Amino acid sequence: MSESGLELYAGREQTLVKHVILEGYLERFAHIVGTFWDTITYVDCFSGPWNVQSDNLEDSSFGIALNQLRKAQSDLADNDRSLSLRCFFLERNSEAYRQLKQFADDTTDAVIETRNASLEESISDIADFVKRGGLSAFPFIFVDPTGWTGFAMDLIAPLLQCKPSEVLINFMTGHIIRFAESSDPKINTSFDQLFGSIDYRSRIGNLSGQDREDELVRCYMDAVRETGDFDHVCSALVLHPEKDRTHFHLIYATRNLKGVDVFKKAEKTAMAAMEKARAEAQQRKRVIKTGQQELFASDHLHNPTHYDALRERFLGIGKSCILDLIKSRDRVLFDDVWAIALSHPLVWDSDVKKWIKGWTKKGIIKIEGMTARDRVPKRGKHHWLVWVGEEVDQ
Repeated sequence: MSESGLELYAGREQTLVKHVILEGYLERFAHIVGTFWDTITYVDCFSGPWNVQSDNLEDSSFGIALNQLRKAQSDLADNDRSLSLRCFFLERNSEAYRQLKQFADDTTDAVIETRNASLEESISDIADFVKRGGLSAFPFIFVDPTGWTGFAMDLIAPLLQCKPSEVLINFMTGHIIRFAESSDPKINTSFDQLFGSIDYRSRIGNLSGQDREDELVRCYMDAVRETGDFDHVCSALVLHPEKDRTHFHLIYATRNLKGVDVFKKAEKTAMAAMEKARAEAQQRKRVIKTGQQELFASDHLHNPTHYDALRERFLGIGKSCILDLIKSRDRVLFDDVWAIALSHPLVWDSDVKKWIKGWTKKGIIKIEGMTARDRVPKRGKHHWLVWVGEEVDQ
C-alpha cells in the first residue's frame, strides 16, 4: 500500500492492517488462481463501505479487492491468459448500500451483483451466484462483520463447504473475549451458534489471560476447519491501535499449502505496517492529551514490548508443537510440520527453517529425501524430518 494510501487510515489503523493483509494476499492469490482457473468469484458478505476517506472508495474492502483482481487480470492478459472477474457484494445498511450500489453500477470490467439484505437472508443467493460461475470459477469468500452475530457457523456452512474455495473471516476477538462466558441466555445462544459443534466452554473453562484468548481463537479455527473440511486454517492477530490488546483475528482457511504461504507472507508485511501505524496512533493520542508536539518521530518513541512478547510466545508454542510432533511420530513430512507451525500467528517460514537447521546441527533430527542440491527442506519434495536424538535445550 502506498504512503498516500496509508494516510486514509488515520484513526482506524486496525482497518489498515486488515486491508494490508487483504491486499497482499489477493495480489498473489489472483495471479496463482488465474494461471489455472478462468474466473475468480469474489464474495464480500459485509461489504459496507464504512468510514471510508477516499472519494472513489479505494480504502473500502471491496475497492481494494477489485483493484488487486484487476491488476492480476491485466498481468495475465499480457501473457495471453484471460481471467474473468465476478463479485457478489452484500450490505444490509441502506445508506452504505447506496454507495456500494453506485460503485457496482460504475464498474464495467467485472460482473457484480449486490444485495441490500442481511447475510441470514442471502445465503441461498450467494450460493446460487457461486454456482453460476461454473466449474472454471474459483471462489474467495470474505466474511467481515462488526461483532459476533449474523454469521453463525451453521448459517455460513454452505459457503465454507464450497469446493474449491478459500475463506477469510474477521473474528472479533476483543468483543468475543468479554462475552464468552456471559450469564445472558441470549448471548450464550449466539456464542453457541458462532462456534457450531465446538464445545468452546469446556476448552476455556480453566484458562485466563492470553491462554484464554488463544484457545478461543483455536476453537473457532477448529470450527471453520471441521465445517468446511479445510486442510489448513491460519490466524493473524491485529492489535488495538492505542492499547496493548488484541482487536481481532483474521482467520484464513484453504485446502492448499500454497495458499498458506501467500497468506503468511501477507501477514508478515502487515505486522510491520501495524506497528508503524500503532506508533503513529499512540503519538497522536499523546499530542492531543498534552497539547505539545513531540521532538522525535513516532517509531523512535514507540514501545514494541507487547508485540515482541506475543511474537516470542507464538514462536515458543509453534517450536515446541512441531518438535513434540516429530518426537512422537519419529518421522514426519516437512509439509505437515511447516503447515502446523505457520497456523500460529506471528510464525513464518524463516522461523521454521531456522529451527530445523538448529535441530539438525545439534543432532536432534535428520532430514531424509533431500538431494545434494537441496540446502533446506522444501514443500512438495517429500522431505522427511526424522527424530534421532534425545531432546535437549530447544
